[in-house]
Amino acid sequence: MGWKFIILAAMMISVLAFIKFVIRKSLKIPKVKKEFFSYNHINDQHRKIDWAVRFTALIVYFFLIHQLMLEEFPLNVFLIILSFLYSTENFVRAYFEWRHSEHPRQWILSLAEGSVFIMMAMIIVQNDIMFWLTNR
Repeated sequence: MGWKFIILAAMMISVLAFIKFVIRKSLKIPKVKKEFFSYNHINDQHRKIDWAVRFTALIVYFFLIHQLMLEEFPLNVFLIILSFLYSTENFVRAYFEWRHSEHPRQWILSLAEGSVFIMMAMIIVQNDIMFWLTNR
């Protein structure tokens, strides 16, 4: 069962990387070097808002995991909420890249990443892929 999740995650990462590559090449957006696991905040206001979103998401994650484990919360709803929380961070980053960044066209990639992630979650839910992953 674990290998199915790994395949799904690899496919999602590949689709995101491919779409970002196509958008970057077609719109001639320069690649900005970012450190892996760094925060890359545009300014102090972005840092504060980003941390507020992350802290709120952490609280929601704990609540959702509790509901999923103990209250028989639907896995599909869990996935949709997680995708919206992740995308919220991307949309905040897109706004600050658009308004306050040295590379203002990077917002297009952030917005695309958040939107594609939501669409992939919707496709997974709509096609009941989670059922395939959790059953033999």
